[in-house]
Amino acid sequence: MLPNVNELRQRLMDLDATIAHHEGIVEGLKQDRDIVFSQLSASVSYPILMLPNEITAEIFNWCYVSGLRLAPSTAPMLLTRICHAWRELAFSIPALWHKIDEVELTDPVDDADFIATWFSRAGALPLSLGMIYPEHLESHHLQSLLHCHAQRWQSLDVAAHVDTLLELDNSKPFPGLVELSLASLGQHEQDLSQVEAFRHTPSLRRLSIDSLPPSLLDLPWTQLTKTTFRFISIAECLSFLRLATSLSEFYRTGIPEDEEGDVESVIGRAPFCHDSLDSLLVSVSSGAESILHFLTVPRLKTLELQGGWETCTQLDTGRLAVPFFSRTCSTLLSLKFPMPPSLPVHWFQLLPNLTTLELVYPAEPLSVVGAIRALNRGTTPDLLPKLRGLVISRCGSNRVDKDLLEVLESRCDAGDVQHGRLESFSLFWPQSEIFDDGVFRLPLLNVGRLRRLAARGMRIHIGTSTQNSFY
Repeated sequence: MLPNVNELRQRLMDLDATIAHHEGIVEGLKQDRDIVFSQLSASVSYPILMLPNEITAEIFNWCYVSGLRLAPSTAPMLLTRICHAWRELAFSIPALWHKIDEVELTDPVDDADFIATWFSRAGALPLSLGMIYPEHLESHHLQSLLHCHAQRWQSLDVAAHVDTLLELDNSKPFPGLVELSLASLGQHEQDLSQVEAFRHTPSLRRLSIDSLPPSLLDLPWTQLTKTTFRFISIAECLSFLRLATSLSEFYRTGIPEDEEGDVESVIGRAPFCHDSLDSLLVSVSSGAESILHFLTVPRLKTLELQGGWETCTQLDTGRLAVPFFSRTCSTLLSLKFPMPPSLPVHWFQLLPNLTTLELVYPAEPLSVVGAIRALNRGTTPDLLPKLRGLVISRCGSNRVDKDLLEVLESRCDAGDVQHGRLESFSLFWPQSEIFDDGVFRLPLLNVGRLRRLAARGMRIHIGTSTQNSFY
């Protein structure tokens, strides 16, 4: 038989009273807990909070992760979410707030306010900004953002459609701008007018452009000292080099799609001589013409060739490398290129003063025994007589084999005045070369012979570029 209505109501009232009673007990326990926690916090000191602010601030500066600076899970935003003391300290350190690496603008007004708030904590430090400016946003918002901090920019990295860049005016100078990076988003038409927004940049020294021909830019070319070009044609590069008379470093990567037609306009010309250039990086693609064919660099000290190992074959087949090295005279000190099946010994015969050689291990499995053996002083005593540093990069951890060890041992001691000793050897693993437990280890193979080389004075680095696992 079911209870009557009055009994049910009474039962419900009793349960509500019991719940209220227990809730009161729980609330009282929460208050007691808060009191005990406050007393504990007042009586227990955390060692990290006892450091002087100057040391903590220096630690904060080392927490910066390039490219992720706006993420709440990385510094400096993460540092403001730990505790009140760290939040106040982080906001008081200008060095944490003078730079924004990557921001994609979506709402011009809100983004400008956010950037202004961020930089307001930078004190009087020079400012750096990297941003992607979508094509659908009007150009005057970008101009307003650039002009707002025109006197304080030290570095700018702007990726925008070329039409947006063309609409910017040059009404304000950027007196402190040292480094400028410009990237074109999307295709652009031929015979466009010039981008004049950065004409007045008296401190500009470093320039990077991506898919944006330098002929479209109005810049103080003669004061530049370092440039990085991506997907810029050979003709455009050569025209730029003729203007950049103070340039010391030039890096060209990526081959534009219309490279073949572009090269026809410069074929037949005598190699252009650049007297101040001392560092050169060039990407070479199989079947494509190389800018080396058109350059003479009499003061070149550092050269890096990028591409597959077939790069070397192509340069040799096209008879480009030997003439180019001949034109560099004997100034080249450092050379980096993909490791071929056999070393181009005839290259090195033209480079008697080379002191550093870096061989990039190929991505595809390849027999490189011949390349390694060619460096053995016992078989080729006069090859690279002044070599002091040997680097093999992007190599697996099991490549310290017998042939390589024999090369190192043959070069460990100086033969005479003309034949110096190998002072350092580095074998860089790929960053992905991590073992099951996440720890980098030195392979057990031939450790004893490596240690004997170290005992004879050779500096040895085996591991990633940032972590030496040799012990």
